[in-house]
Amino acid sequence: MTSTSPHPAVAARGVTHRYPGADGRTLLALDGVDLDVGAGEFVSIVGPSGCGKSTLLRLVAGLLASQAGGIEVLGGAPAEAQRAHALGLVAQDPGLLPWRDVAANVRLPLDVMRANDPKRVRALLDQVGIAEFAGYRPGALSGGMRQRVALARALVHRPRLLLMDEPFGALDELSREAMRIELLRIWEQERIAVLFVTHSVAEAVLLSDRVVVMSGRPGRVRAVIDVPLPRPRAEAQESSPAFIATAAAVRAALRAEDAEGAA
Repeated sequence: MTSTSPHPAVAARGVTHRYPGADGRTLLALDGVDLDVGAGEFVSIVGPSGCGKSTLLRLVAGLLASQAGGIEVLGGAPAEAQRAHALGLVAQDPGLLPWRDVAANVRLPLDVMRANDPKRVRALLDQVGIAEFAGYRPGALSGGMRQRVALARALVHRPRLLLMDEPFGALDELSREAMRIELLRIWEQERIAVLFVTHSVAEAVLLSDRVVVMSGRPGRVRAVIDVPLPRPRAEAQESSPAFIATAAAVRAALRAEDAEGAA
């Protein structure tokens, strides 16, 4: 399924965000951030801890109110996209309901929308490789399997933009590698826009069309790096000259931040 939306998935201009402090001062988390995600495009954000990556994702999701600058999501305000059920969200903690089985957790967005699409639920359970565990509760699953459930849940209502905040950060390396390939395979089928936050340069390059490199706090966009790898992607591409060169460019942008901080 390829997106045909006339609007970009995300268009952010001059986004600035401050958090209030207990002593009356404020913490500047984001400062003048511009960000674009095209319809059907996969964009990753990398940067040091505390640089505002998750804050930016929450602003796009409509979970934080915009303070300065402008954010359009699918041609309107983030809250409008949220109300239209046009967004899917996957976080590091899958946030599954322990009293619901796998199928019922995947079905949750449809229940909220008072929709009924059992074929879609079954298809996604097959798609993420957990159909045989449909009747199990989350406590019986491994971390990687719970993230598969969370991914299926985020996609079940056919969102136009998928927001992913370090979704594989808590997984062991083998599970993380498996989930990357699973996400690539599913993205090739769904072809919706994805905004993906990660600390892993290799992960960002393998998955993305473009990588946005952010500076340390206050978060600013330091570089936007195109990924010239052909699709569909596979782990074997990590040894290709194009992958190595792109990963080096991302790391150089991150190191430039360290060098400036030490100057």
